[in-house]
Amino acid sequence: MAKTSEIWIVEGVEGISRRQQMQRLADWKKLFLAEAGASAVNIYEGGYGEYNGAWIYSVEFESAEACGKSTDRFHANSKSFDDAMDVWQKAPMLKFRGGGLIHLANI
Repeated sequence: MAKTSEIWIVEGVEGISRRQQMQRLADWKKLFLAEAGASAVNIYEGGYGEYNGAWIYSVEFESAEACGKSTDRFHANSKSFDDAMDVWQKAPMLKFRGGGLIHLANI
């Protein structure tokens, strides 16, 4: 069965501790699992937060269709995401560096 993952590479904002970064990543994980229909969220540390570290944030979906439905849900009623973004933008802790979609097929 094919799976789709959305991968983000993020870094901590200067002056933000590793613990604060991890808390924000946990907030994102909770939101994606509860409201975006993700089947799993994985967080990998690419360096230590206090030393300009980076994080690889992977949101997994059971299929490309499930990923698309998640995007449709977001655009149809994004209030919870908008509310979260309002809070997060007032106290930025992470900055995006890149990302994309990966489609995996078990052949």
